[in-house]
Amino acid sequence: MAIDRALAERATMDGCSVLRLYRWQANSVSLGANEAATRTWDRERLERLKVPVVRRPTGGRGVWHDRTDLTYSATAPLAKFGDLHTAYRQIHEQLARALGRLGIAAELAPRSSRPTLAPGACFELSVGGEVLVDGRKTIGSAQALIGTALLQHGVIARAGRGPALARFRLGSSDTNPDIPAGGLPPPDLLAQAITATWSDEGATIAPAGVVEWAVQESASYLAHFQDPIWTWRR
Repeated sequence: MAIDRALAERATMDGCSVLRLYRWQANSVSLGANEAATRTWDRERLERLKVPVVRRPTGGRGVWHDRTDLTYSATAPLAKFGDLHTAYRQIHEQLARALGRLGIAAELAPRSSRPTLAPGACFELSVGGEVLVDGRKTIGSAQALIGTALLQHGVIARAGRGPALARFRLGSSDTNPDIPAGGLPPPDLLAQAITATWSDEGATIAPAGVVEWAVQESASYLAHFQDPIWTWRR
């Protein structure tokens, strides 16, 4: 989260646009910036089972990040897209095309309702524009406007992750569900397809200087995202 936040700052500073692909070191949970987490998720159970939890700088609801899934973040001046809705759609269209390179038929969900902060998990609900594979919400994303820059990031869920997260809802059964194996190709193949799709649009590998700057600058945000007061602020 700290690196994503730093890259958004860079986009505000000089217009640098970056697509970042990464995986989580352990199965983890991320919470939306304004999510009512203390009324939704069982903090004691999460901590007892040593599940890392972080609150994102972006909106939306709780997300389970399986360590075998792929996460992306896109940072760019918002003016490059015009508005947040257009950015959401265009980035998801690109990701759907990337899945198509692997022979996966992906489509964007039709707009059905307005976004909500009602308690729950991000992948339980499609409001329109998410990437669907065989009717399953496969890529859901969250956004934030930081200065004049867009930060959009989301998980490419290789299989349905609902049961993994549902067991941590307040009042749910304290059982270990069967976690489905990945249905999409391995994350390395997904990353290759996404990189190739962005390259087709003229993207190039980020210069080493930008990468080094982002890592160094992220240190100024690290304590914030590691602070339980921020994570469980509401």
